[in-house]
Amino acid sequence: MADKKNPKTLKEIRKKIDQLDLAILRSLSERVDLVIQAGEIKKKNNDNSFYKPERESQIIRSLISKNKSVISKESLETIYKEIISACFVKEKEIDVYFLGPRGTYSELACKKNFGNSVNSLACKTIPEIFETIKDENSFGVVPLENSTEGAVNLTLDALQTTELKICGELEMPIKHSLLASQLNLEKIKSVYGHQQSLAQCKSKLSNLLPKVKIIPVESSGLALKKAKQASTNACIAHESFASEHNLKVCRRNMEDEKNNTTRFVILGTNYPLKSGFDKTSIIISLENKPGALSKVLKIFELSRVNLSYIQSRPSKKDKWSYSFFLDFEGHSETIKIKKLLSRLEKNSISLKLLGSYPKAI
Repeated sequence: MADKKNPKTLKEIRKKIDQLDLAILRSLSERVDLVIQAGEIKKKNNDNSFYKPERESQIIRSLISKNKSVISKESLETIYKEIISACFVKEKEIDVYFLGPRGTYSELACKKNFGNSVNSLACKTIPEIFETIKDENSFGVVPLENSTEGAVNLTLDALQTTELKICGELEMPIKHSLLASQLNLEKIKSVYGHQQSLAQCKSKLSNLLPKVKIIPVESSGLALKKAKQASTNACIAHESFASEHNLKVCRRNMEDEKNNTTRFVILGTNYPLKSGFDKTSIIISLENKPGALSKVLKIFELSRVNLSYIQSRPSKKDKWSYSFFLDFEGHSETIKIKKLLSRLEKNSISLKLLGSYPKAI
């Protein structure tokens, strides 16, 4: 008689897997029902915001900390992002805007953070994303900085004037592949790609295809379309888009830097509550005089708050006047960060709170 707890044969193992799949399905059905019930309670309490990044962060961090299986942290996060996405859209459909066209890393970032169940919509420009978000159930995903290419100035400039809040962030490893309609590299005459993507693959492209014409285009999505147009064309893009464009993966890992990562921020109309692992973003304007910035840095040191990001941009108000974008650990609703913000405000011309939100997992 077979041991039911420890199946030995392939047939027994498959039967056990089928039983587990049914148990998972029943649990998912129960989870959806509970999410719908929670949505009804929110409506009664006049809470119309259905996406709760702080709650999502707590769920996933807790599951990762308790994970004893061989499933990786990244895979577990992906699985539960999809589960959470499929559940909360049963409460309310939400719109998420990203920098298009489709086939870009911004679309991948949108899917990574919100899953595939939300209504994702491509925008032509970063400013258009800021302009399109109107209510508590519409969001945007915009790139803020890349580990090799630096800050995304269009995003920084738009943050200076918007009333939107940063309600989340994610860090996305950028893995470039060389895609074409055929695998013979000798036939490739032109390689298309977004200017930043091509710059990130410059050395490997030069070594692999020294004689081809490198052609920058507006987006990875357009590069994919160009690669389809002729067998002598190729493009730099993420391999996940190959099949839907009828392209083949000629080479993977085309990026020159192994740790090439883009940080995206999530835009919304509400501030998230504390998750326990939070970050705060502000814009601060200082007097144009010696020691102004060093005084601000000293405040962080004395407050024992870790400053993780600082970037300057022209303030657009006065000639040679600059604003500084600062990210630091902690939530604006904690006593420690409230005191820090008060000290910073006293030592600046202006201070704008962009948001406090869960840190990238």
